[in-house]
Amino acid sequence: MYTEKVRNYLRSILPELGYELDSVTWTKENNEWYLRAFIMRSDGADMTVNDCALVSRRLSKWLDQTDFIDEQYMLEVCSMGFKDQPSPEGDTLPEETDEEPEA
Repeated sequence: MYTEKVRNYLRSILPELGYELDSVTWTKENNEWYLRAFIMRSDGADMTVNDCALVSRRLSKWLDQTDFIDEQYMLEVCSMGFKDQPSPEGDTLPEETDEEPEA
């Protein structure tokens, strides 16, 4: 399956780049295939768009070279997101409290 091959490749390159792999998915949504890799930083720091872009460029180049996926697809490299790893301080957004935001 596609995900296993991508997962193995990412597990071989991510540590040297300072990232860890959470998962790889291959899903069809609205008649479009999506290959998604969910990553996080090894040092626990917050992810940035640049982190995802770095891994995406490296993965995209490898996928182009190996060319083993027959279907047309969209590649997405994503962070786990702040909802999956809430801050240790327990900060909440104003709309998640009963308090009115200050003007």
